[in-house]
Amino acid sequence: MSNTTIINHNKDIECDRTLNNDLFAMSLAPFFEKAPSIINKPDGTVLFECMCNSNPEPTVKWFFKDKELSGDRYTFKVKKMVGKYACTMTMKNPTLQDQGVYKAVATNKNGSHSVEQTYVKVCTGDEVFKTQ
Repeated sequence: MSNTTIINHNKDIECDRTLNNDLFAMSLAPFFEKAPSIINKPDGTVLFECMCNSNPEPTVKWFFKDKELSGDRYTFKVKKMVGKYACTMTMKNPTLQDQGVYKAVATNKNGSHSVEQTYVKVCTGDEVFKTQ
């Protein structure tokens, strides 16, 4: 809570009012700005990252072939930024079977929104010409 003095210069009226900043924060259903960016990191992991506007903070779940991702191959983070959230999913040891459409779904008390991105594994020359 904060005390704020409001002065109306046209009528010389002054009043004190206690404001609760939480009351004035705009409540917002999640909305992704665009499809996730995909970054192939030097350590071999793949990072999916997207920005989500939301208030309050969203819960974000990631899906592949309509199944929610879980397990130690995946790391999920939601990081608060100025006015939005950075939502990331990191995948360890990607294989050709990991190619396909990934979906992020953000949800809060005001609603939900989803966004999709297609991942295609980048193969090295050794992987392409590997003999069985």
